[in-house]
Amino acid sequence: MKNNKLKYLPASIIFSILWFFFAPTSYSSDAEYIKTAVLFVAYDQGESNAFLRIQEKLKNANIPYRILAMGRAAEVFKNDPALIPFDRLTHNEALYENRDHLLNQKLVYNLAESISTKIVYTGMASRAQAQIANIWERRGARVIAFYDNFEPVDSISYVQPFLEELSYLDEFHVPSKTTALSFQSIAASLGAAVTVTGQPALEDWDKVYDETDIFLLRDTLNIEPAQPVVLFAGDYSSSYPKAFQTFIEATRKLPNILFLVSYHPKFDGELERRIIEAQSDGNVHLLHHGTYSTASLSTIASAVIVHKSSVAQQAIYRGKPVIYVADENYQNLMLTEQLAIRASSAGPLAVMIYAHIRGFRPPAVAESLGIPDAPSKTIAKLMIDELRRMSD
Repeated sequence: MKNNKLKYLPASIIFSILWFFFAPTSYSSDAEYIKTAVLFVAYDQGESNAFLRIQEKLKNANIPYRILAMGRAAEVFKNDPALIPFDRLTHNEALYENRDHLLNQKLVYNLAESISTKIVYTGMASRAQAQIANIWERRGARVIAFYDNFEPVDSISYVQPFLEELSYLDEFHVPSKTTALSFQSIAASLGAAVTVTGQPALEDWDKVYDETDIFLLRDTLNIEPAQPVVLFAGDYSSSYPKAFQTFIEATRKLPNILFLVSYHPKFDGELERRIIEAQSDGNVHLLHHGTYSTASLSTIASAVIVHKSSVAQQAIYRGKPVIYVADENYQNLMLTEQLAIRASSAGPLAVMIYAHIRGFRPPAVAESLGIPDAPSKTIAKLMIDELRRMSD
């Protein structure tokens, strides 16, 4: 991928913007009325990861922002000084457990009355986020919804409550040109624009790849320099145990390859440990949490294997060959665009793994899907340009 650098506004213009907003230098939650340039509205882990990257760029540009967090996002941002600690959002168990849960409309009005912002930047993971987006219809803010998935929007169940509740929006931010095609009718019905920005969460792997010394990592793990390594990244879907057993069966056909396994952070790895001990031939090693991240382990892997984990998208983004172990009817964008391959049984999986060890590579993901360079910089610059326009 190219490394184009996006230039920010001169310091004098940024200072003018900040003066225009008269935002306080402190993130104190004691004030009854909050003024900010950007208000993030977060619910899920995926969008929160992306927001963290964007917020880092805004902070570097001295653009004030605040955060409304609910659901899983309340845990992600609980220690962030930019969080607005609205208890009925951050400590709402019904909201945490049910993305269909509606907020009391009086609460929504209270939020709009107590927060002044120029840009509302929301995820699309809950009905409550749509309620908050709707309330800013006549308040002069630009309301933008961020979609954190590469799959067509009509195929993703977790965004449907948001879309059903949504009645007002200025713009959708989507990760790729391919994804943008699925938003045409939705955007037209709302009179909203669709902008391709990339997915900032992918940048987490950029940092890991830049900072990881692969020779030192191999040495620390006692892996010889010439030893072929393949990484399996686990998930927690109902069909996952069967897929993992298929993977273990394939590893027995490739005794000279070292297989590393990372399990999903929601679990303790007991399932994987039990199957590995009972069925592997000693060339499969389970890595426990807190040692090395999946991203860092992937730097020394010739291929990454998943069942249905989103790790696949991040690995593909970094140019790693990916194999899905899934039923032959399973399909997703990475497969339809031929950016990854799929095996449903151990024999073909072993053949695919060996082909990747020998150097088979898929096409570059950025060119195939139309993903912009530097997504977080792209989004931050779009925000800064919009703030500049509003201040003129």
